[in-house]
Amino acid sequence: MTTARSKSGNPKRDGKVGNLRTEQKAQTRALILQCALEVFAERGFDGASVRDIAGFAGVNHGLIRYHFADKDGLWKAAVEFLFNRLHEEMAAPPEDAKLAPLEQTKSWIRRYVRYCARHPEHARIMVQESIRDSDRLRWAVKRFIKPDNEETRRRFRRLVEEGVYPDIPEHSFNYIITAAAQSMFMLANEMKYIYGLDVASDDVVDAHAEAIITLLFDHRARRAAVRRPKS
Repeated sequence: MTTARSKSGNPKRDGKVGNLRTEQKAQTRALILQCALEVFAERGFDGASVRDIAGFAGVNHGLIRYHFADKDGLWKAAVEFLFNRLHEEMAAPPEDAKLAPLEQTKSWIRRYVRYCARHPEHARIMVQESIRDSDRLRWAVKRFIKPDNEETRRRFRRLVEEGVYPDIPEHSFNYIITAAAQSMFMLANEMKYIYGLDVASDDVVDAHAEAIITLLFDHRARRAAVRRPKS
């Protein structure tokens, strides 16, 4: 009985070539999706074209059509790529499990602010779709945003139960943090012209995260300590 031989006659070499091609395909796909996110964020779904995205990515227009069928398929693939990356970058480090709920939340805010600084296209795309109240927004909410909000809701309830935070509406807590974390990076050019700041700078990003934490938590704690009567 004979078996099919590899093209080169060297299975190990062919395996390496196959792995390299798979890696290259994955890199090309990631490049296309990132370019799609940036174009959709800047121009909106209606203003973006598959041909423009292909040109931005430096790939053949037909390649995008082959892999994603149409613009709607490309948008959904790009947004799925976006949220998968969010989940990867927002994953808590193992040492956070030992922290109290408040310190876990501070760590979570720091990670989220850094994510927003690296990927301002995330917020811009969601704003574009929310303005239009599109079917795409409803798809993203059902598949990603609403399930993700469950974690924020649980985090908020723990803070309330610990007496760390007042029992305000959960949606207010969620969108206060979301807006505070995202807005400076969405409006990077405005920040540059008003304050002369590069909002992508690590120092600016980290200072912004600490400012949010101070306003939400540490400022209240210091005021309480000042008001506490001496025994």
